[in-house]
Amino acid sequence: MVTVTWILVIVMCIAWEVMCRRSGGRWTSISTVCAVIWGRPMGRILLIGLWGFVGWHFFARYTLPT
Repeated sequence: MVTVTWILVIVMCIAWEVMCRRSGGRWTSISTVCAVIWGRPMGRILLIGLWGFVGWHFFARYTLPT
């Protein structure tokens, strides 16, 4: 069930990105927000930590057979 939830979150993020790119700049895309955050040293630490958290919970914790 948790894997389905993560897949749903990923699909929603992709849909948001596509919608933002088709809107002609009306809404801010996820890639634009990440680019702004990545420009600061503390933002880099935050994004790397978020990447590690999501990676751990998506790949290691829930998708391995128990």
